Amino acid sequence: MASLFFWRRKDKAEPAAPHEASVAAVALPAEPTAPALPALPVQRMVYALALNDPRAADPTATPDASQTQLLLSASQTVAQVGTQPHYTPQRPSLLPQLMEAVNDEDASLRALARIVGQDPRLTGEMLRTANSPLYRVSAAPVESIERAAALLGTRGIRMLISGVLLQPLARAGGRTGRFGDIAWEHAQYSASAADAWASRHQDADPFAAQMLALLHGLGVVTVYRVLADLYAAQPGLPRDAAAMASALDTSATMAAGRIASNWGLSERTREALEAQSAAAPAGEPTALARALQFGLHTGALTLLCRHGQLSEETAMQQMAPAGFSGAASERIWERLMRAYVRP
Repeated sequence: MASLFFWRRKDKAEPAAPHEASVAAVALPAEPTAPALPALPVQRMVYALALNDPRAADPTATPDASQTQLLLSASQTVAQVGTQPHYTPQRPSLLPQLMEAVNDEDASLRALARIVGQDPRLTGEMLRTANSPLYRVSAAPVESIERAAALLGTRGIRMLISGVLLQPLARAGGRTGRFGDIAWEHAQYSASAADAWASRHQDADPFAAQMLALLHGLGVVTVYRVLADLYAAQPGLPRDAAAMASALDTSATMAAGRIASNWGLSERTREALEAQSAAAPAGEPTALARALQFGLHTGALTLLCRHGQLSEETAMQQMAPAGFSGAASERIWERLMRAYVRP
């Protein structure tokens, strides 16, 4: 695929005339180049889509002064995630088995299939996925877990299991409405992108990158629930999209990190989450943190394309300003577009 990051046109050089061979070279003014594309606030654009309010996409928009106390209360409540049961999602009971099986190099597809078979919801989703056009290879329907496991492979199974286990937590029993649906959709695209990026780097575990992207989505939804409850407790205070986007920007990563700690995930995974915060110390991110960063950014662009907020070309041009360019990024981008955007 031709790179879209550089707009300068390279014209074919004109051959020199014979009498010009002995003329000294004259310095010509440099050909003007197109200005670099401004980096779009893609995460804010996701919040604007989820909140159905374009003001959330404006990073210069400031919350009304009346929102100050609510934002302070939200920050204090998010700081209690992990110890406060109301805002701490319960770890899925099958998650430890899944993580153990994925981290075991000798674990087979049969072992993963046994985990799936313990949950009727997982079983149904796995068979549905195996019978989808993406995986089905014959007219005969896939009716057994073993056959479905063979078609999906290890990566497909772990993506399915983790997604199905965590999705109800993101929707919080239907209480998060449109916001929860959009946030979870972003988390799924981010998980796919993070997994793909990590699989190309020996120092980053693809399953961990995928799980962190989903956990970040849980963090986003958790902060939204906190804000929704605070607004409900103050019916005279109108919802302010700029205030909500600001709180999501500053607190979602913190909430995700506290959920990860409560679930007993490793220090390495928590550090990768914390590296996504604007308050994270400067320095070279770990390979896992970089995979998550790629996943969240590319997942946001995929979501915005899917919902008609950006064209594919404009979205892809936002990869370079975020520090992601080159053949590997382009291949992953193409896969995401084929899987989620193009009919």
